[in-house]
Amino acid sequence: MSIDLNHLSIRELEVLIESANALIETKRAEARVNAKAEIEKIAADAGVSVEELLGLGTGKAKKAGGVKKPVADKYRNPKDHTQTWSGRGKRPRWLQEILDKGGKLENFLIK
Repeated sequence: MSIDLNHLSIRELEVLIESANALIETKRAEARVNAKAEIEKIAADAGVSVEELLGLGTGKAKKAGGVKKPVADKYRNPKDHTQTWSGRGKRPRWLQEILDKGGKLENFLIK
């Protein structure tokens, strides 16, 4: 499709652009409405909700507030039994210092 725009003034071209942009937005909105209606029809024909069809709201529910249960201690400092580590997160300084000197993590397991 070829339209000769050479004879239009700058103002006429600007109006044409504005009209074209408005028409594009209208057609996009219509396409969304039509797509939504089609999805709803497909879901109804399948006997499920749109959410079920698209897999929304299924699976594990998110934990409220991101609160994690405490984990039992797994490692203990043999020199100071009050210093322990669960094995999660950053290694404590006492353990990292021992490991840097060649110590093995298994040696600090709580039995």
